[in-house]
Amino acid sequence: MNDWYDAEQRVERAQELFAQQRWQEAMEELRAAIAINPHNPAWHFNLGLTLDQMGRFQEAVAAYRRGLELEPHDPEALCRLAADLVRLGEYQQAVETYRQVEKFQPAFEPAYCGQVMAYTELADHERAEEAFYLARQFKEECPECYFHMGRSLAMRQLYDKALYCWQRTLDLDESRPGVHVLMARALRRKGDAESARRHYIDELRLDAGNVAVLLELGELLLEMGRTEEAGEKFRQAIELAPQAPAAHVSYGSWLLACGRTEQARAAVEQALALDRRCPGARLLLGRIFLIEGDRTRARRSLRAELRNVPDHPRLLMELGLLLMDSGQDFAAAGCLQRLVRLEPSSAAAWHNLAVACFQAGRYGSGMRAARRALRLSPRQVETAYNIALAYEKQRRFRRALAWTRRGLRIDPGDAALARLGARIRMLRVLHALGRMLGLRGR
Repeated sequence: MNDWYDAEQRVERAQELFAQQRWQEAMEELRAAIAINPHNPAWHFNLGLTLDQMGRFQEAVAAYRRGLELEPHDPEALCRLAADLVRLGEYQQAVETYRQVEKFQPAFEPAYCGQVMAYTELADHERAEEAFYLARQFKEECPECYFHMGRSLAMRQLYDKALYCWQRTLDLDESRPGVHVLMARALRRKGDAESARRHYIDELRLDAGNVAVLLELGELLLEMGRTEEAGEKFRQAIELAPQAPAAHVSYGSWLLACGRTEQARAAVEQALALDRRCPGARLLLGRIFLIEGDRTRARRSLRAELRNVPDHPRLLMELGLLLMDSGQDFAAAGCLQRLVRLEPSSAAAWHNLAVACFQAGRYGSGMRAARRALRLSPRQVETAYNIALAYEKQRRFRRALAWTRRGLRIDPGDAALARLGARIRMLRVLHALGRMLGLRGR
């Protein structure tokens, strides 16, 4: 009896410690109680909750599963388990776990809400929407459902609808973390920099020490030409997290934008000292070398970045352009091919891929990429110009002239296209004369 009483006392103590956010001690008390009596499912559930607070999600999964062995139809435990499976990247397992709840408690709204999150991670947007509307049958409003539905819509570049969902999230839970930063990113994509800036500031009001948000705000301010404010944000990020390599990279970018090349190099070296594989560090170093005219070291740095860069659209775009600037057109095409797989609806990504392919002499791939860019942005004169130029280089003058005419229909005042058309007509005449004289050039 004393052991059982001791176990109960330990659980009560764990609850007090949990309320005080003393997670480690709470965990130890719960483990001690479970060692005495492993047959209470609520204790395993509480252990899972505590481990979640500590960020030990794999152990939390094990705790929830042990509790579910004792009480298989606990909907809250199943949903907590599924949420941790999402955190661990086990999205299909998470969906299957959420759907178990439907079998014995079909009106439990959190199970559908969780499916919106899991299906969004799987990029199965149709099922994410189905789960969203099923959830609405059992609970009229849910901030988490709107939050994850917004993420699904943003992944499809349906930014206005995503912004509506996130605003509904804030209407229902104004302190929900992460909403303002997602709204800021969507507004940046839409070109509304000032509104994006305000949302970053609102996010920082909720979480003043969020270094990632500070860095994003600094980058936005730099794009807006508010240079001094950007530098202030980057310095603040370094003060908060001096061991964060990304903060030193962002600060280095700002220093380079200010023309302080040597200091920018020092910031990059600091980032690499903290993490040799820090995303963006060698890219920035490559840019510095290009500015200094050292193409050999620039190419080496940019190729190193290409090997390490994560699937980050902004970094891939920037890297692709720098690889072209350094004369590495084949590597640039490979880099930008990764980008269009991530963002197939980005006209700019397809346009730059086309340029890289043309410069590498891969005209077929370049034509396909350029046409894709024009389908996404039909009034892109520069793409029509590049297609005409590529046909000219292949001596396919009739097609080249057709594309100059198409570009001039979009913008009749484009002087570069007009000059290209005139040059192609002259080359066409010279080519025809050469053929007549039996001097066909190759």
